[in-house]
Amino acid sequence: MQWVRQCKDTFIRRYNDLGYITSQLSKRDRVYDEIGALFLSKINRTAHTVDEIVDELHAQFSDVSREMLRADFGEFIQELAEEGFLVTGRSEADLDRKDHGFTYLTDAPKTAALNFLAQDKNPALRDTADFFYSYFRDHPVIFGMHLEITGHCNERCLHCYLPRPEKAAVMPLSMARDLLDQLQAMGTVSVTFSGGEPFTHKQFAEMLIYARNNDFSINILTNGTLIRNEIIPVLKQVNLNMVQVSIYSMDPDIHDRITQHRGSLRKTLAATEKLIASGIPVQISCPVMRINKDSYTGVAQWARQHQVRVLSDFIMMARTDFDTGNLAYRLSIDETGQLIRNIINEDETYQAILAAEPPAGDAARKAEQPVCGVGVDNACVNAEGNVYPCAGFQGITLGNVSQQSLADIWANSEALKTLRAVTNASFPQCLNCAANDYCAMCLVRNFNESGGDIFAINEHYCKVAFLTKDLVAGTAGN
Repeated sequence: MQWVRQCKDTFIRRYNDLGYITSQLSKRDRVYDEIGALFLSKINRTAHTVDEIVDELHAQFSDVSREMLRADFGEFIQELAEEGFLVTGRSEADLDRKDHGFTYLTDAPKTAALNFLAQDKNPALRDTADFFYSYFRDHPVIFGMHLEITGHCNERCLHCYLPRPEKAAVMPLSMARDLLDQLQAMGTVSVTFSGGEPFTHKQFAEMLIYARNNDFSINILTNGTLIRNEIIPVLKQVNLNMVQVSIYSMDPDIHDRITQHRGSLRKTLAATEKLIASGIPVQISCPVMRINKDSYTGVAQWARQHQVRVLSDFIMMARTDFDTGNLAYRLSIDETGQLIRNIINEDETYQAILAAEPPAGDAARKAEQPVCGVGVDNACVNAEGNVYPCAGFQGITLGNVSQQSLADIWANSEALKTLRAVTNASFPQCLNCAANDYCAMCLVRNFNESGGDIFAINEHYCKVAFLTKDLVAGTAGN
């Protein structure tokens, strides 16, 4: 007798006639329609025998022999099991033994997996890129939600895009629970908790448990300084996708200068090591700015030694109140050039991305696509219940969940309708730009730095795009 269930790191959703499955462990996903979507809908976190499922399916396909149905369903689950989406076995105990989950003790995947699966051998299976770019565009879904559960933070990072509030708001637990219920009903897959600093929230543990009970892939953005021993079992229990911890330098003078919190590096490193020792997936964020441009590589070395992924980038944006004072710490173009040279020389992942050839017809397709996921597949809610297009885009309020349902805001916000009409074609001067393949247009970065104009192209990052193009071309010629 064969048993089957989805892996604990797998998430299944239904979007009208489409079935979607994704793994937070491998970072792979698949989209099915028609029969594949129906097959997928019969699988969940409860173990069932294949015969039970086939009997249920046969009642819907009485004109198909049970033997043929069982063969097709068996092939379907076997493929998904081979890719790590499902577990199959001879007993429920067998399924538990095979469902390994995240670990630092094996060579893979740790926290470095990046790729999304693109299959084409099954005619009922669509490339996930097509799903995100076309389906969500026509049928917007909050695929990922960012919850800023408090405005309070115990650090005062020099580059932070959030203004320091006079009085920090705190999201009530009741609001968080209601939001998570609404998101579950809307088909959301991923929920990211941040602040401020989320671990300052006294009921953060209850929020995490509630999110787990609603079957979300959960992320936490934190500085790590307030992670106590007593919260570790909860973090294990909720099976996090990732805890992203900010580390700016292994030199405490530099790190603490950026956070403006003496002793913060020591606390952050201790907490990060505690998370790793507990088998909790960690990712390090290391924004590179003028203060740490000569020492960020030490963070990357530390991360490699601890088998975690580090994101080192130079992207900064003005504060949400249009104050550009924090941009004084942004790298100059010359400094950015040196950083990109280092990345090209040292980062194999970045090299692979740059080496990838754009698919045929990419330019025409890109013109019709939204610039980003704003209004299409993600949103943000702050501690006061205000809904924004994304984290950092707080100059445009879409609504407030204390006054409207999230579904109502998502469907009827006039500001959202305006944002959804923005495509790459809205920037005609960029479509045929020689550096287009090296540019990442960002509406909120345009908006915050210009004082509120999403169409005000950020000249600094135009220069960065051309710089990257020239550096990559020079590298390819060597």
